[in-house]
Amino acid sequence: MRRVKYLFVALVVVAALLFTGCGKDDAVVVFISGKYLYVNTDSTNNFVSAFIINRDGTLTELPGSPYATGGLSAGGFYSANRIALARGKGLLFASNVTDSTITVFRINRLNGTLTQIGLPIASGGDMGSGGSLAVDNRGRFLFAGNDNTANISVFAIGADGSLTPVSGSPFAFGASINGITLNVANDLLYVADGGTNAFIVLAIAADGSLAPIAGSPFAYTAGFTLTSFAFSSATLGIAGATGGAYSSYAVDAAGVPTLLATLVIGANNQAISTARNGSLAILSGGNSNQIGVVTVADDGTLTQVAGSPFVTAAPVRGYAAANPRGTFLFATESDRIEAFAVDPDGVLTSLGTFLLNNTGDPKARSLVIY
Repeated sequence: MRRVKYLFVALVVVAALLFTGCGKDDAVVVFISGKYLYVNTDSTNNFVSAFIINRDGTLTELPGSPYATGGLSAGGFYSANRIALARGKGLLFASNVTDSTITVFRINRLNGTLTQIGLPIASGGDMGSGGSLAVDNRGRFLFAGNDNTANISVFAIGADGSLTPVSGSPFAFGASINGITLNVANDLLYVADGGTNAFIVLAIAADGSLAPIAGSPFAYTAGFTLTSFAFSSATLGIAGATGGAYSSYAVDAAGVPTLLATLVIGANNQAISTARNGSLAILSGGNSNQIGVVTVADDGTLTQVAGSPFVTAAPVRGYAAANPRGTFLFATESDRIEAFAVDPDGVLTSLGTFLLNNTGDPKARSLVIY
């Protein structure tokens, strides 16, 4: 039933704006296109590369790409997601980890091109090897992970793309802030803390301020080093860890994660993402020429897809992201993106690689689809 429900919702909102809620201030704005792919290249003089996703899953770079962020970057954690979208507002955010800044771009919905808004904004901490970004689905708040200062900055997002720190930001939590993600309801922020090997779970107040829920942090006990977390559904999460480890978690109404199952396949993949309404989990990002794919059942059972892990053209350095229909998958391989077709069973077939054309030794870790 869960898969059917989410598929129905996806069909209703595909390629459209969906407004829900009782009043203007409560409206949720969802924009789903799946036509454009953006990559934070994590190069010394940082850029965002922009591509159109063709009907066959191949990529064509957009005119004007790559777009300079005006900041400095140099790689870092494989599972730090350094690019994020406020979809309803048509905004893209890219972190620059070397100078700990965030660049804001306006997306032209007609052609996918980017226009920078103002100068890069200081994150309020030291991003170090982190720099993870996340945005709630109303586009109200941007969350930024500062690894070296072990804190999280929160910004209110203006309609014009302006970023204003919320009261109390940055908020000090954890030891090593790696991947960060929001739950389906967007009222909790999950932080993969590789330093203490634990989930930090933070409640998000109406003003964007953060506070740990009861019992947080929650120890990761699957025998590896926790690096990332994603949601398969409102009550089911999937953790990614070093050594190619997937772990499924039941998530209760309070946000507490409880381990259900662990499956280890492949090599040192660390960055977890999901596709097809959470029925597929993809583990990528590490020092191997592999991407792992597993199916996820409603009860958290994890099953290796036939042929997984799949060989890639070059070592995958960060996240892999699927288009809204889950028919294509794109992975960062430092100086290039590799595209894959995804068959009904989750099997990957390479469609080729597409170079990032900016100067300055790209170390791409993160990408997002708009």
